[in-house]
Amino acid sequence: GGMLMLLPFLLKQHKVWKACRMRIFTVAQLEDNSIQMKKDLEHFLYHLRIEADVQVVEMMTSDISAYTYERTLMMEQRNQMLKQMHLSKRESRKEVQKVVDIHHKARDSKGEESSPDDVLLEGATPTKEEDAEPKKKKTLPPKGDFGNLLDIKPDERNVRRMHTAVKLNEVIVQKSHGAKLVLINLPGPPKMKAGDENYMEFLEVLTEGLERVLMVRGGGREVITIYS
Repeated sequence: GGMLMLLPFLLKQHKVWKACRMRIFTVAQLEDNSIQMKKDLEHFLYHLRIEADVQVVEMMTSDISAYTYERTLMMEQRNQMLKQMHLSKRESRKEVQKVVDIHHKARDSKGEESSPDDVLLEGATPTKEEDAEPKKKKTLPPKGDFGNLLDIKPDERNVRRMHTAVKLNEVIVQKSHGAKLVLINLPGPPKMKAGDENYMEFLEVLTEGLERVLMVRGGGREVITIYS
């Protein structure tokens, strides 16, 4: 968390961000001492000479909503469908671009403006090597192969992770929807390559509804103390 507090402080040294107010939110569980957590963090910031408003947000224990369950189910169904379709590299990029386009269209429908550059996905343009590849006839699996998608039940671990992402997003949007910049701890990437698709979906849910987000994750060697 030290790097996460230091970055906005450094940004405020620039004239563009100098007039901005810095707020630090820390999440506490019901069993935590929220008052003591706030005092300790304010004491730490005082010695670092960082001026910021400290707020402790208590995450209430709640049941998993139908939206969370449905979002997880859609994520797993899409991943399974892409595996069954055996999409090539170029086709996979097109599928990702479609998701980005749908996301921006949904945002535009809420009255927000976006430029054509915002809709473009970096790397979506086919390379020369891909253009040189001979066109292969697209082979889709029989319709019956997709029938098992309706029988998929979301993995319990994915449901819990999605629930955490949804609840954190609700708090961030509620507290910092109008913020010029939101800095968030970047969750650790999955150790197994098979979870890459789900990891990106969790990040999408975590930052949904926020205009400008900077996600930070240290390398584990950074040390920020009041004695440095």
